[in-house]
Amino acid sequence: MADGDRKEERSGERSRTPAQSRRASRRERIAQARSQKAPPKSQGGERAPRSGIGQFVRECVAELRKVQWPTRPQLWQATGVVIIVCIVIGVYIAALDAVLFRASRWLIDQYAAH
Repeated sequence: MADGDRKEERSGERSRTPAQSRRASRRERIAQARSQKAPPKSQGGERAPRSGIGQFVRECVAELRKVQWPTRPQLWQATGVVIIVCIVIGVYIAALDAVLFRASRWLIDQYAAH
């Protein structure tokens, strides 16, 4: 590349606004980062041959062994919380229903009397 070409490139860079420079340098950084990333595993190689139901069951069992199951006290505590929350919400909905029922009955009686 000749010195004249470099000067033209530099003069072209100077004519950019600061915002354009930031956008251009950001695009360059993004392009560079993308080129350095390894492709996802699903796109990088051969597909595994299909396996049968036995392989599926073995993988399910292996995954279930990784699960951290709750202890009996944790299970009772969580069950208690669910039951209490259900009761509280049920009482709230019943009270709201009773209030709205009385309000609607009153409105119907008011307008039916006219």
